[in-house]
Amino acid sequence: MSNGKSQTVSAGDFTSALSLAANGVSVVTTDGDHGKAGLTVSSMCSVCADPALILACVNAENEFCSMADANGHFAVNLLTTSHTELSGVFAGLGTNPDVDRFNHGRWQTLKTGSPILTDALVSLDCNLVSATTHGTHRIYIGEVVALLSNESEALIYTNRNYAISQVIPN
Repeated sequence: MSNGKSQTVSAGDFTSALSLAANGVSVVTTDGDHGKAGLTVSSMCSVCADPALILACVNAENEFCSMADANGHFAVNLLTTSHTELSGVFAGLGTNPDVDRFNHGRWQTLKTGSPILTDALVSLDCNLVSATTHGTHRIYIGEVVALLSNESEALIYTNRNYAISQVIPN
């Protein structure tokens, strides 16, 4: 716990340092009575296997947050190397903000109604367990109620660029 006197590094230094980490790229989605939204994230990880829980971090100012909170569910779609353009669309890069992002890619639903990318490496359909705000981001924890997986190579983001994963044999 902090005693209130600690000083942190600058946001710029922190962001630059962590940009060197290699992360999988995901599109997080929600859909329901309170709206449909999706965005690209690189902050996603497993929490535990029993029960199956995942965590995703989203900028609290993104429209996704109010919709996911109200809908009570979300999905995490881990992207493959064939999804670099889709990742950019859901990141809002080079697109008209009024364009329906879900016109890109092939989508379906499983149990919750959140959009599932049919050719994602892995799609995790989740009921929202908790959401809390820390700093500029909301941290979502979801219980995985359905999943879909495909054989492919993961899309990786590191040093502010995409990279292709390379599997090293055992």
